[in-house]
Amino acid sequence: MAVVNNELASVIKEKVEQLYPKLVEMRRQLHMYPELSNQEFKTTSQIIKWLEENGIKTIPLSLPTGAAVEIKGREAGSTVAIRADIDALPIQEESDLPFRSKIDGISHMCGHDVHTVIALGAAIVLQGLAGDLPGNVRILFQPAEEAEGGAEGMIQEGLLHGVKSIIGLHNSPELPTGTVGVKDGFLMASVDDFWITIKGKGGHAALPEKTIDPIVIGSAIVGQLQTIASRTISAKESAVVTVGSFQAGATNNVIPDTAKLKGTVRTSNELVRRKIAEAFKQVVSNTAAALGGEAEIDYQFLLPAVFNDAEVTRIVREVSETVVGKEKTVVAEPTMGGEDFSFYQQEVPGCYVWLGSGNEEKGIKEIWHHPKFMVDEEAMKIGVELMVLSAIALLEK
Repeated sequence: MAVVNNELASVIKEKVEQLYPKLVEMRRQLHMYPELSNQEFKTTSQIIKWLEENGIKTIPLSLPTGAAVEIKGREAGSTVAIRADIDALPIQEESDLPFRSKIDGISHMCGHDVHTVIALGAAIVLQGLAGDLPGNVRILFQPAEEAEGGAEGMIQEGLLHGVKSIIGLHNSPELPTGTVGVKDGFLMASVDDFWITIKGKGGHAALPEKTIDPIVIGSAIVGQLQTIASRTISAKESAVVTVGSFQAGATNNVIPDTAKLKGTVRTSNELVRRKIAEAFKQVVSNTAAALGGEAEIDYQFLLPAVFNDAEVTRIVREVSETVVGKEKTVVAEPTMGGEDFSFYQQEVPGCYVWLGSGNEEKGIKEIWHHPKFMVDEEAMKIGVELMVLSAIALLEK
């Protein structure tokens, strides 16, 4: 049996088409006035204002930023959640668009303004259908996805209580507008960060035999870390260990006492994640000790991997096939980037999808976090339809 009522899908498509000019207006307003993680005060106020203008009351939260609403259906059925992120990035936008960022050094170069407006559109459409909904839809406007604590804060507010499943999306300029990428299982990597302080013994650069050179030790550690993924886990698994910063010394003729390294580790599942962390600590400590030095390690587990539930994903895929067609519902390409949507998935079954937003003819092709990144606004219509119909299908199932 099909998960989507074609008559209902047509009604929703028409409602979204009528709403589209307002969606564009809202998106451009948010795009011009971006705010960083945990500083989304005006963004939150604007979201609440738009919701209230459409007769939608927000759920009281103790968080300083972020918002949530619940569209109640005709009966006390299940509750499904939709999540969007609302924060921007510390990037100077390189654009001549009339609605480019007006805030120096801050911009929506990851498209969270689009995600926010898709969730707003879904809330407005669902509110109009409330009398026919077989349950409730809770919509989360989450702060601080680009930093830490955003998803955890929403969960601590109790916003997953009673929720049976959760869905979300992220724009993808690597997929053309009109395409949706869906995949069950692993989609995005876990994210862990590390800081290493190597302690040696400084001295004159011409007398290295009287020193314990932390730069040499650090260089050896960088090389050894590259063997962890290739020699610790199966080639069928995915892992990345990257040193992004190596700081040591201040001049050419002095060997310093210390060197500092920092970087990130990305893995595809929890078993690999723990195995990599254990091997990491052994490699760093043993390499430093073998060369006469000492290493202090600060290794922090940050985000779990995004892992899509099979049944929720099946339903979302079928909805996507109704919205964009089978040929444009593609298997999502996994990435070693991270997303705190994974915290919700640790609590309830969920599905996160790629919403195609690239358009070569419009010059929209740069990847996330690029200063010339942009989203094809036409993708917002597909995003709203996908979220609304998926929520209804999940409630009915």
